[in-house]
Amino acid sequence: YLYWIPRGSLVNKFARAIGFLPIFFAGRFGLPFGIPFPQNIHVVIGRPIYVPREGDNVQSESVEKYHALFLEAMEGLFDRHKEEAGYGHRKLKIL
Repeated sequence: YLYWIPRGSLVNKFARAIGFLPIFFAGRFGLPFGIPFPQNIHVVIGRPIYVPREGDNVQSESVEKYHALFLEAMEGLFDRHKEEAGYGHRKLKIL
């Protein structure tokens, strides 16, 4: 979507009176809140991570282990496919 944030003292007074700043959106063909612009979506699928069932007594060490495996797999997928998706200059940062 394209967006336009109005500026000016009159708009500031109006925004303070109603409690928020109005933002205007426009999509494809200039339609407000209409069809969004097309975006490329890159989907990759990696190997499954098999996690054994532990029932109700899940150990925190087990959660940490499989979480680390998941993050490692995600980083591997990103590094393997980032060139073809156009993100070769970027580094994956997981917070």
